[in-house]
Amino acid sequence: MTRPALAALLLLVVLAATGCGIAGTPKIEAPVAVYVSLPLTGPRAVAGHEAADGARLALEQAQGKAGSLQVRAHFLDDAKGKFWDPVAVGVNARTAVQDHTTAAYIGELDSEPTRASAPITNQAGIVQVSPGAGGVDLTAPAAGYPDSPDRYRPSGNVSFARTVPSDEVVVDAAAAWASELGVTLAAVVSNDSPFQNLAASEFRSAAANHGIQVSRGKPGKVAVATGGTVRALYRPGTAGLDVYGKATQVLELSAQLDPKLLPDKEFDTRFAQRFHRNPGPYTAYGYEAMALVLQGIADAGSDASSFRDNVRNAVIGAHRDGTVLGSYSITSEGDTTECMIQRYRIARAGAVVPGIATPNVPFRVPLGAPCPPQ
Repeated sequence: MTRPALAALLLLVVLAATGCGIAGTPKIEAPVAVYVSLPLTGPRAVAGHEAADGARLALEQAQGKAGSLQVRAHFLDDAKGKFWDPVAVGVNARTAVQDHTTAAYIGELDSEPTRASAPITNQAGIVQVSPGAGGVDLTAPAAGYPDSPDRYRPSGNVSFARTVPSDEVVVDAAAAWASELGVTLAAVVSNDSPFQNLAASEFRSAAANHGIQVSRGKPGKVAVATGGTVRALYRPGTAGLDVYGKATQVLELSAQLDPKLLPDKEFDTRFAQRFHRNPGPYTAYGYEAMALVLQGIADAGSDASSFRDNVRNAVIGAHRDGTVLGSYSITSEGDTTECMIQRYRIARAGAVVPGIATPNVPFRVPLGAPCPPQ
């Protein structure tokens, strides 16, 4: 072997030993970490475990890999027995940030804790995907939330995405449904919180677009339906829609689809086979949050110096076909284009219905789940 050839061979050996490519670029080392921060205790524990087990299933079905890169998930409780715990949320986000193997962060389940963790992950350049936080302010300017969404983006980059439609889409769907039911006059209530005030304002605007007059008077008067008119009361806190016509209808809307009505008709079966129980409303969104993150990691390449940036850029703007939620994209601001909003009728059983209802206890009957008109 000639001396130049021997020198080239030695260079390749050194580069391989140090994890660098030919140009001296450091390569990402496996396994990489995905932190999953959800309420695993407290009042939201059932929903939190639904989303967590959905994420577990997605990782298992990918055989623990994103492309050829091994992925390890770390599941953390962000509630500590409460709806959410500010200390736990901060600790979880900082734990992910301080782990040099972290590729992505999944969480939180609701908007309020997400507002606490998003600035931490954003500052570190880590993409964060929520399976349930629908707050409008997380991705767009919103009344009642000063400096949104920039306050959640201290780095100046968009790093938050969600697999669930925003609260604004739910409100638009409520107004569209009221219009379909022939409502001409409505009222909306608010507890004066920023969330409910914003939702009330959005409902008034959306209802007006459907020709519905929204009263600013006392909502109790709207229940009097006279002269064949149909009236409604919208309750942002529960996305409830009470409709008063020839008969009273108690309705609700949800950004989470009923598991039996998902575009992927086999998902509930696959989940039940693995976990020996039926999936809940948040399961598919936890599953898809992990699947989206795995796609981003797979598309990020192997350059360690820009790996987190590449994962983030692959998730923001991603397009996915044939998922458990159907085909959708993530916009440049982090919203999903998936817009199906589940409709429910609230009913009371006169007798026991095994697995569904007990006498005089309200239960939800799933109806359709159309996207609101654009």
